Amino acid sequence: MIGGTMKSLFKSGARDLKARFSKQGEDDDLDTPLNLRIGAAVDIDTLPFRMNADDLHFVLPEETMLIVAQGFIDLGDGSYVHRYYADDDRMIQVMTVNGTEDQHVEEITLYAPYQSYYPDSAGEWAQWTAKGGKLGSSSYQMEDGTEYKRIWFDTTEGHAEPVQFTEAIYEDPESDAHRENFQKVMLFGRNLEESKKNEYLLMTVESYEKEETVELMVGVDIELSLLKVI
Repeated sequence: MIGGTMKSLFKSGARDLKARFSKQGEDDDLDTPLNLRIGAAVDIDTLPFRMNADDLHFVLPEETMLIVAQGFIDLGDGSYVHRYYADDDRMIQVMTVNGTEDQHVEEITLYAPYQSYYPDSAGEWAQWTAKGGKLGSSSYQMEDGTEYKRIWFDTTEGHAEPVQFTEAIYEDPESDAHRENFQKVMLFGRNLEESKKNEYLLMTVESYEKEETVELMVGVDIELSLLKVI
């Protein structure tokens, strides 16, 4: 998931987060801030992260990312989520406020898939989505013991309801045709030592193309100067 909307919306648990995400626009135009777009090649300078690579669950990209699909979410208050997917499911997420051009960019985050789960019974799904389940918990612990604290609704004690929204996903920039991915989402994070990069954990229960799964993605903030879009 930021400035007036970015930091407050995605990083500090804004009170009206769910309401903002529930408002979906009807305009299917493909907005492309920073010239990010389907077919673009993106090089990311990973040097600032390599110094901390051993402390991160995030696996740094080794080669140029080729964007093969684009996701779009209208938050309904002049704020937008733009997602650019590579064929290995890495995702560049750009948040814009009061517009969708370069000057409206508030934050860029690079996410990589970490683990997928396929619950196949009501009991297994309850472990994730029921009240008191992992999706709304105040923290989440990886299998290796690494703990991430809930960032959204961080002042709420105990369980918090996840954010829900539908992402429109495009594969053809010349067409309005798109697929819809309904998601229940919570953002967690962990602070590394001072001067080291922090890391996010995006936990999503998604319903896409008649399949429902739990997806964990880990991410890091990216400075604009580290991106080269071709």
